[in-house]
Amino acid sequence: MSSIKRLLPLDGIKVIEIAGLAPAPFAGMVLADFGANVIRVDKSTNMHNNMDKLTRHKRSISINLKSPIGISILKRLIYLDTDILIEPFRPGRFSNMAGHDINYLAVSGVLSLLGRKDDPDFAGGGMMCVLGILFALIERSKSGKGQIIDVAMVDGVKYLATFLHLMKLMKQLMTEPRGENMLDGGAHFYEVYETKDNKYMAVGAIEPQFYAELLKRLGLNENSLPSQLDNSKWNEMKQLFKEKFMTKTQDEWNQVFFGSDACVTPVYELSGKVPEPAPKLYETPGRLAHINESLDPGKHSEEILKESGYSESEIKEFSMRGIVGGLNFKKSLL
Repeated sequence: MSSIKRLLPLDGIKVIEIAGLAPAPFAGMVLADFGANVIRVDKSTNMHNNMDKLTRHKRSISINLKSPIGISILKRLIYLDTDILIEPFRPGRFSNMAGHDINYLAVSGVLSLLGRKDDPDFAGGGMMCVLGILFALIERSKSGKGQIIDVAMVDGVKYLATFLHLMKLMKQLMTEPRGENMLDGGAHFYEVYETKDNKYMAVGAIEPQFYAELLKRLGLNENSLPSQLDNSKWNEMKQLFKEKFMTKTQDEWNQVFFGSDACVTPVYELSGKVPEPAPKLYETPGRLAHINESLDPGKHSEEILKESGYSESEIKEFSMRGIVGGLNFKKSLL
């Protein structure tokens, strides 16, 4: 067995992540999973904010960014040897408006495609950020030049929904109003059904041969039923399927469909295991995922400052003046 330690894909890449809400921390976590040295910059006045759980493999330095000296420290961290800066602030046309996933889905038009007929609309920007960063790193290796990556949440959501947009434009699959199409909850063969024990089974038998297998295992005669694609009968067929699935428990239905091509699977709840880094690179895999404790703001302030060339006396002064948090020096009252 080889004793050679394989480098991770992003070994040697340094990332400065300005603390913020989920999209930025998620992007930083993905980069850290694959070997990047990710340093989260926290506010020095926010020493007990442990809301961010996307912290694995990261370090933290706490800096007062309202202080000119604090700004100079951040600039030194960046200009010294940083490859990537992730900042979560909101420039652009919606800069004066707060928002979350449901708002981005709504403005992009994607939310109008989700949900049931007659129900109100209901609700991945971080991954778009990661893609942009990786593409920029590849370009830098060719041209030697860096660049700014603008990751607008609305644009990212629309891009991820390209398939749905194209299907609607080309009048395929998404031809009916929301909640009445094949893939948005309209069809009885692409739906979730409750079982006898109040659990659920997911049905996705789109292709004719899979649909035939579904009917067979449900104990239904295909010849006595409406055509699969007769959408005027979909609600009627949904009711029939609901009644059928309520006759057995989830485990019993799993035994009926397991190993078949009926495209029916149990709906399991999220397990306690943390998702591993994806994609899986077999030659240079990512670091193992784990449920780590919250990353306390400023936990690594001293070691990060020392790595950046600051002396012991300078670090002490930063602490005494309240410019950098997480240091073991008594703050000055002056």
